[in-house]
Amino acid sequence: MIYRMKMIFTQFRSSWMATLLLASIIWAQPFSGGPRLPSVILIIIGVVALFNKQVLFDDLRLRRIIIILAMFLIPSVLSLFNSYNQEGTLKLIFILPLFMFFSVAVIYLIDNRYSSKLFYSLILFVACFWMFDGIVQLLWGHDLFGIPPWPGDGIRIVGPFGERLRLGLFLSITLPLVMFRLKSERMLWQLIYVAFVLLLIMLTGVRTDLLTALLALTLYMLSNKRTKLLLVLVPVLAIVGLIASSQSSVSDSKLKTFSAVPSTFSEWNLASSYRLDIWLTAKNMLIANPAFGVGAKSFSEAYDDFASEDNHFNSETVFHAHHPIISVASETGIIGLSGLFIALFLLYKWGLGSLKEDLFANPWFQVLLLMFFPIQSMPLLFTLWWFPVVILVMVFYLNDIQTQGKNSIAVK
Repeated sequence: MIYRMKMIFTQFRSSWMATLLLASIIWAQPFSGGPRLPSVILIIIGVVALFNKQVLFDDLRLRRIIIILAMFLIPSVLSLFNSYNQEGTLKLIFILPLFMFFSVAVIYLIDNRYSSKLFYSLILFVACFWMFDGIVQLLWGHDLFGIPPWPGDGIRIVGPFGERLRLGLFLSITLPLVMFRLKSERMLWQLIYVAFVLLLIMLTGVRTDLLTALLALTLYMLSNKRTKLLLVLVPVLAIVGLIASSQSSVSDSKLKTFSAVPSTFSEWNLASSYRLDIWLTAKNMLIANPAFGVGAKSFSEAYDDFASEDNHFNSETVFHAHHPIISVASETGIIGLSGLFIALFLLYKWGLGSLKEDLFANPWFQVLLLMFFPIQSMPLLFTLWWFPVVILVMVFYLNDIQTQGKNSIAVK
């Protein structure tokens, strides 16, 4: 009996630690270095698991993620010959293959030491903690760690993320996972969570994060036929909008932009925080270097050569394209853009083949849609704090395709 209890405890502890490690790719984001340390640990685990043949190359999930990585790596290698920042491009070429081992580790832990319910509960807990921390920051002028609001144009709540506007990003991008976790709970709890998420995102003053959250809720309601939630969402949105506007002049001005449609280029440019200047410069890069772009991770270095004279930015004030798809196009050209679209098409095709009508109800597929939805300003794909999140989501999605696909075959 004692031996069995020890075995159960050991198994639980192992499962808890493995799940915590996988979730750390998200919860470690506010810390210095973000998910770099958890990523390195996973890469090491992946190397060991592959060496010990605990995960084999004939695993369909691994083969598929290698194809996806190849769609990113090949254009990056080709862009090296025309790169404005060869050192940055070489670093990316070196780092990308390491995420194969990262993926191996995720597959190994999912198969052997992972608790699905615990993972979703951790994401829910972390998101709730971030929101609580943000409310404390709003009320007391600093959060639980002494971090003040965004030190810029008025009050912007950043929670534990310091001088980074990432709170709204992670609250919006994890919405499908949290709503999946709360799916079996009373609608009241879902509403309370959604209300706080929308309020905190509005208080960050990042409009694209608000659009991402609304898209996430739309996907959830349509795929799960939650019409009652839709009926109460509109008044909830109006109420939290009024609260956010009363608490922050930045939130008030950002929300008012939704009521006025710009009619000139200058108005659109101003409404987009001068993103049009950046995107038109990216267009010039693509036109001048259509095949291979200006080099992966070279956007800032090439900026001045392609910017117009009246451009709001220069190479010292702009560091990336503020859009993953535009970034890929400008830095790796048509080859890179084709690789990205092929990767996204394959992910959709594989999911449709296994999940069929349940595809859009899958929370990981919903997160992927949010990450690559064209009308937003998601982070660049190839950054060390964001790319691990993207690959983690892809591997979990590919795992759902395989396990649920097998289950549907077994039922038939």
